[in-house]
Amino acid sequence: MNNQEINQKNKEIWNANAENWDSYMGEMGNRWHNDLIAPQSVELLNLKEGDKLLDVGCGNGLFARRMAKLGIKVTAFDFAQVNIDKAKKYSTKNIDYKVLDATEEVDLLSLGEGGFQGAVSHMTLMDMPTLGVLFASLSKLLIKNGVFVFSIQHPVFNSNSASEDERNNLILSEYIQKENYMGMAVPGQEHEQYYFHRPISTYFELAFKNGFVVDGYVEPTFSKEQDSFYSKFPPVLLVRLRKL
Repeated sequence: MNNQEINQKNKEIWNANAENWDSYMGEMGNRWHNDLIAPQSVELLNLKEGDKLLDVGCGNGLFARRMAKLGIKVTAFDFAQVNIDKAKKYSTKNIDYKVLDATEEVDLLSLGEGGFQGAVSHMTLMDMPTLGVLFASLSKLLIKNGVFVFSIQHPVFNSNSASEDERNNLILSEYIQKENYMGMAVPGQEHEQYYFHRPISTYFELAFKNGFVVDGYVEPTFSKEQDSFYSKFPPVLLVRLRKL
């Protein structure tokens, strides 16, 4: 399949898995979101009340709600209609939900060029077959000095090629080679979804090509009591890009 066909198939998968995903994450999210991702993202974004934030691949609106409670005006979108339906059952105060595809330039630019102080994408980029359109569009959607914060599975320590041995040590069979594979995001989901492994340099190259600089980077870990393996190795990374 080509990238367009993969993207369409992935959309079908996410619509089918939306019920299970929403049941698992709920209104408040899991420990990965609440301990590793959300607090660091709020700090990296550093937005003030009344600022406008674009939430790319918002799922059931978990992070959008957090930011809306801080007085941020959020435009949140996902390519899966069922995800947006689930998001709307919670609070929509300060949130405008849309069904848009982050791989389609027309969809993205319909949001209004220069209309956002910040953009965010949590655990979504590694689910997308192509990223070029998104990065290029974000450089137009953000104001000068606007920021784009994203989180992804750490491609070194949390990928199809990384595992732990019986002594809780890391085994890494591959890193630099790009690949896509099928996997599960949450327990009991109906269908496996696509993952697209890319080395960190791929994200930075896209950023630099589209007028961004990297000025924030976090590799959060759990405490040893929470997770003995991921207290030694970060399961996710967060990056802040700033538009020049």
